[in-house]
Amino acid sequence: MNINKINKNINFQSGLNKKLIEQCKHTDINKVKSDLFLKNIDSDFKSSKSVAFAVSKVLSIFELLLDKTKKNIFKISTPNIMIYSKKDLDFEFEGYGFCLPETQLVIKNKSPFETGSVFYENENSLENLNEKIEKSFNNNKRSSSHYLAPFIHEILHERYIDFIYSKYGYEGNCPYTQKKYTKGQNNNGLKVMQILQNKIFSQEENNIISNILGSYSSYPKNQYHEVFAETFTKLICDSLSDKTSLPIKNPLDKLKKYPIEFLNIIIKLFYYS
Repeated sequence: MNINKINKNINFQSGLNKKLIEQCKHTDINKVKSDLFLKNIDSDFKSSKSVAFAVSKVLSIFELLLDKTKKNIFKISTPNIMIYSKKDLDFEFEGYGFCLPETQLVIKNKSPFETGSVFYENENSLENLNEKIEKSFNNNKRSSSHYLAPFIHEILHERYIDFIYSKYGYEGNCPYTQKKYTKGQNNNGLKVMQILQNKIFSQEENNIISNILGSYSSYPKNQYHEVFAETFTKLICDSLSDKTSLPIKNPLDKLKKYPIEFLNIIIKLFYYS
């Protein structure tokens, strides 16, 4: 297969329509928080109906896919989903959101947040966010221009973090993370996490990655994490209905349609050593 001929736009639908925008306007933030709390997820959406609506959609997507596939990649276990303001962060950050690989201080004058906590930038307009995502996609930076892509992306970071600690254990000092993860292989998951922050793919592999996922996934920082998140973000977004933003097919079925060169890269995400 000629990798250079892969079309990122095949069967693409942006997903945001007038009906969904109207649903967003009527989002009950307290109900979304309550639904998350019942799943042992604390949340704070400030007054952003857009983020609450998007997170609620993502939660439904992952629940439906978990029920259909029984795969742990769709089993959300983040302890917190929060909105942040850049001025309140304890560190500098640029982007749509982030996920914590280990418990740390995030918000000034607040207690540290636990491993796997997900943070999203405050966004009050799905339409504006959709424009940003589409621009990024059209500039060949991201794997999908779906309005839910950045929300799915961060949840997938949590899933990759969970995979690493579940497989390799956790040898750090955080009581929360120690309790959540029993000892795995060699009990060196934190060391593995640190190694993956600097591990990169070859130039040939990065050419393949950029062609399929966009240039963002070829950046050297946290590359294994980003390739994982962007790959499955693209698969999930491509499986969603353009009317309801809910899955109408199994996203994992599309994996087999990718060239073997790309699949070999994906295998390394799970058996990197």
